Amino acid sequence: MRREDKDLGMGSSITRRDLLQGVAMVGAGLALASQGSAQVSAPVPNGEVPSADNYPPLRNGLRGQHPGAFENAHALRDGHDFGAPESTGETYDLVVVGGGLSGLAAAYFFKKRFGADARILILDNHDDFGGHARRNEFHHDGKTLMINGGSSYMVAPSYWTQDARNLLQELGAMETDPNGRGNDAIRSRNMGTATFFSREHFGQDLLVKGGTPQDGDAAFLKQTPLSPRVQEDLVRLITGAVDFMPGVPTQEKIARLRAMSYRDYLLNVAKIDPEAARLVGGIWCLGQDMGSAWFAFFRNKPGFEGLGLTRPWGSPEKEEITSDNFSMLAGNSDLARLLLRDLVPDALSAGGVPEIQMTRIDYSKMDVEASSGRYRLNSTVVRVKPVATTKARPLFEPDNSETEITYIRDNRLQTVRGKNVVLACMNNIIPYLLPELPQEQKDALFDAVRSPNLVTNVMFRNWRAFEQAGVSSFTFPKMFYARMSLLEQRYFGNYVPSESPDEPIVVSFSGGSSSGIANSRDMVEQLMGEYAPEFGTPMDDQFRMIRYALLETPFEDFERRIRQQASDALSGTDFDPARDILGITVNRWAHGFTVGRNTLFEPGAEHEPSPTLAARVPFGRITIANADAGGVSTAATAINEAFRAVRELEQQTFGFYETF
Repeated sequence: MRREDKDLGMGSSITRRDLLQGVAMVGAGLALASQGSAQVSAPVPNGEVPSADNYPPLRNGLRGQHPGAFENAHALRDGHDFGAPESTGETYDLVVVGGGLSGLAAAYFFKKRFGADARILILDNHDDFGGHARRNEFHHDGKTLMINGGSSYMVAPSYWTQDARNLLQELGAMETDPNGRGNDAIRSRNMGTATFFSREHFGQDLLVKGGTPQDGDAAFLKQTPLSPRVQEDLVRLITGAVDFMPGVPTQEKIARLRAMSYRDYLLNVAKIDPEAARLVGGIWCLGQDMGSAWFAFFRNKPGFEGLGLTRPWGSPEKEEITSDNFSMLAGNSDLARLLLRDLVPDALSAGGVPEIQMTRIDYSKMDVEASSGRYRLNSTVVRVKPVATTKARPLFEPDNSETEITYIRDNRLQTVRGKNVVLACMNNIIPYLLPELPQEQKDALFDAVRSPNLVTNVMFRNWRAFEQAGVSSFTFPKMFYARMSLLEQRYFGNYVPSESPDEPIVVSFSGGSSSGIANSRDMVEQLMGEYAPEFGTPMDDQFRMIRYALLETPFEDFERRIRQQASDALSGTDFDPARDILGITVNRWAHGFTVGRNTLFEPGAEHEPSPTLAARVPFGRITIANADAGGVSTAATAINEAFRAVRELEQQTFGFYETF
């Protein structure tokens, strides 16, 4: 560490959320989740500027799956006995466990199908709604800036199912602002990209402007401290069109690519230097050793242009598939806001998306007795118990059974009843909530292991230092965060982005080619040290190991790396990390991307029935809706699975029976 913590501003008054530091803390009878950083939202007085105490999007520190959100679930997994609950006396037509996009969409479809007066309760373990569709807000000197803290965009909505497209249309989710425009404040200043090579890893501090090693530009690479061999390999791999499998028939090439990891392909087929391979990065949210070379080709990674192969339908390279990708101003959190308003109209004013962009959710209205739709935060469900199973139902009688749902909130173990239940939480917690499930279904549910990811948003007092450096985006080879970039948002409704270098701005810190952690070996090794997984460790095991390390890492560690890397990259400018960094929000998603099956570790899996089919089988009046149920990590999947789950709650026999 080249600068003392005091110089970096580690003593600055930025809210800390590392009280529990990811450690499951269990007290007498109840897990102490609510004694961590989770805060119960209080009403926002009229005319008062919201604060972190009463408005969750303004909270800094460890967010996402924040301390207080997961400890009770871990205690349940570990066999903790929570004791006897007390009944609230509440009964609902539908209880949804988990309030991400799938849970909110399930409530939306249920209300549409069974009537606007249907009593619906969503129980969520977080202190904010939307699951991964999370909004981060920063407020300074009269200016409010916002950005997504997780799920960021909708993939190819023109290809969505009709039900999902109807939902977007009915909500007005893709409404644009006729008066909106792009923000040219950064582009007009001709600020480009640069790469910072640190003394710690390269023997000298060196900022090279004009690109990144991933560009494969020979002129740029000659200015870097990378060895001639690494430079040559990067140019050959990234900009060349070399057939690394000469003479091999097309189908045999495909078979070989499917059978080897991308790392093996780079090192043993393309034969590039290991340091060059590391600079190429991972595949989506996977490390190079966690996905096949065929998947890397599909995802448009370099090294395949000379093989003479055609990418399959759905590849990110196919413009006809991804040209209509759509991003709202604060990512999919804006979609979650619209779904919440449908459930609890009093929580957000009426109006189109541009009109309500700057309107804050009234959290005090989300869970009131007078409302037919309710969303209950800080409520971790620990049991879903059928009161009367379908096995006891007489033949030809409708299923009128109920389910008792037990949850922990404010250190109190309470129950509600649901005539219908949708489990919109992660698949791998469901067997613990509902032990009555058949073992085959439990095994299929456990099969869903998610990739951890990290979305880090930092508010800078201004961006004069970036202008002075002439750089809007930095890359950091071999450092913890791979990128630091100014976030240039558009004008939308009443939202005004940062317009000049003298105004505050949100800066994104990321690792690898996406918000994943596993795809950045540098981040994994610096997060885990000597405990980093060995190359070739099965994907799911690597996810579990990285997840544990992520939950054990305190906020202070992320903060120090952010301040140090910003200080290094902006050396020679007026930047002062102690003065100019005003807020840090680390959205830690220990259970992040749904990834589905991996044929590299499960050869032939594509020829077997998907475990998602067995995992999502209804259990009486209990159905399952989440991205895991479809095996694909997109908003469309979450919405489609919600629609299916609600359809499964309909009873449509009318004199004709499957069993008679």
